[in-house]
Amino acid sequence: MKKIDILSLNIDLINTFFCSAHDALKRAQHANNTNFNKRDLELNIFPEKHAEFQAAIETIIASFLAIEATINYAFFYMTDNSSSNSGLDKWLKNKWKRSLSISDKFFLLMESYFYTDLNLFQDIKILFHEFVTFRNRIVHSHPEQYDALIEETDILEEVILHDFEPHHKKKSFTNSKLSEYIEKINYKDAAKCYEIMLLIISLIDCQCMLELKFSNYKNNKNLKHLHKITPLELIYSLDHRYYPKINPKSFKLKVNNF
Repeated sequence: MKKIDILSLNIDLINTFFCSAHDALKRAQHANNTNFNKRDLELNIFPEKHAEFQAAIETIIASFLAIEATINYAFFYMTDNSSSNSGLDKWLKNKWKRSLSISDKFFLLMESYFYTDLNLFQDIKILFHEFVTFRNRIVHSHPEQYDALIEETDILEEVILHDFEPHHKKKSFTNSKLSEYIEKINYKDAAKCYEIMLLIISLIDCQCMLELKFSNYKNNKNLKHLHKITPLELIYSLDHRYYPKINPKSFKLKVNNF
């Protein structure tokens, strides 16, 4: 009987989530460009216009999952390749899978394992916190958070939203400028979350030296020429940046002892 080897398989989902976010963003952009007759206090619900909202939500969720996958990948890459294998490593591995929030994981990873001074990256810390809040508001949404004044129409699946009053008054996204209300989420929110995703992953990649590369096409109209591109290069390739004050070149400043 032939010997059967059992190998540990580390499945990298980062690229999969990135590609999902990238593709959904393109669909949201296309839907946004083909939308018509938008008015501030009117929301028509029908398939043509709903396409932008749906694609934007997909972009946001996939971008968040790409960040989470990167954080998890970096942590287990570090601990699995560590020669110390300390009690802290074992304890954290157990906690990592069960009871740590994504925010806790991010700060533990960067400050405890890679000795990154996150005070040097305050803008990214705030964007990350607001993105987590934004994602949670979507995934754990509560319809009872709004009172709306609507008017039914003669067209199937179409209503007119004249006005709405949110139950919460506090502004949560002062830095990221993401939509405060779920029903207002659009292509711009998707593009902002996509950029936040690239910024956070690039910071982790540069500080942790993971050398990540994503699948991408040089020309979106020609899907035959697939190539690999780093998160940092992707930031520089964006047609428009919503957070231009954040300089990706600063990510390469090593403040750890490695």
